[in-house]
Amino acid sequence: MKIKDQVLLLLEEHRGEFFSGQEVAERLAVTRASVWKAVKALQKEGYAIEAVNNKGYTLEKAPDVLSAAFIEQKLQEKGIRLSVQAEKMVDSTNNVLKQYGAGGEKRDMVLLAEEQSAGRGRRGRSFYSPEGTGLYLSLLLHPNVGPEEGTLLTTLTAVAAAEAVEEIVGEPVQIKWVNDVWLRGKKISGILTEGSASMEEGKLEYVVVGIGINLYEPKGGFPEEIREVAGAVFTSHITRENLRNRLSVAFLTNFMKYYSSFPERAYLEAYRERCFVIGKRVRIMQPGSAPSEIGGKPDADPVYAKVLGIDESCHLHVQYEDGRTEFLSSGEISIKMG
Repeated sequence: MKIKDQVLLLLEEHRGEFFSGQEVAERLAVTRASVWKAVKALQKEGYAIEAVNNKGYTLEKAPDVLSAAFIEQKLQEKGIRLSVQAEKMVDSTNNVLKQYGAGGEKRDMVLLAEEQSAGRGRRGRSFYSPEGTGLYLSLLLHPNVGPEEGTLLTTLTAVAAAEAVEEIVGEPVQIKWVNDVWLRGKKISGILTEGSASMEEGKLEYVVVGIGINLYEPKGGFPEEIREVAGAVFTSHITRENLRNRLSVAFLTNFMKYYSSFPERAYLEAYRERCFVIGKRVRIMQPGSAPSEIGGKPDADPVYAKVLGIDESCHLHVQYEDGRTEFLSSGEISIKMG
């Protein structure tokens, strides 16, 4: 860990306390000069570190920027072992970790970014992820399961994200089948799960689970094509202190809680409780029958059904208007309330 990160963790864990440069140097087994350089570097990044003669340094306020050291430390305190990387910008956190997985990376790890230049969603869609508005992260995992069961990680991720956002804002968070997290009637998050399977062994070699969460509405609003449905965790543009790190820790803690007992599917009941399409009449859109789940023209011959429930494999149990029932997988349809 860099000296800068060690200094930050020390000051973060002892908010309101002062440490002299000598005390910090002794605790970290480094020189006073290196402590001074670390403090200057942190101040340049936006950390409000006060320096007082005869008292030392104290952290008054932390900016809302990602800190891999902070996140990894908080996870370790909870007994969670994950390799954590944080970047200002990447093309796509999923793309980067897929390259790691294809290259033989065996560690379970998480990559976080404050901006993506080529964020991706399901079915080839882009995911709007500009600077300063969201949290974007992906996990590289190696579950000992087959491809079909691996797709259930999407369900797990949605529950972990909903719980984490609820912890932060104290408001009820819902899920639209199969992978959208909703707050105040708007979509605030999307999930993309990808993987590589061994044909010989019939199980996943690795899987990458990516999620993007809209924290703040972009200046000027969301692009027109998603404006009707897209929302953000916070409606004001006031930056919350250390929000991305706190939300990341909450999400990863919830995720790993469920992932540690993944075969038992402990997350499924929580998913059902939050899924707001159950009991509702929906319009079912087969792939290719409509330009997009968001916007675009409706189907020429729309098919309606009532959602009866969700089974153990997260298939949607629906009943059509002619009385027929069917279990639908996430790969077969998208749905639109109608």
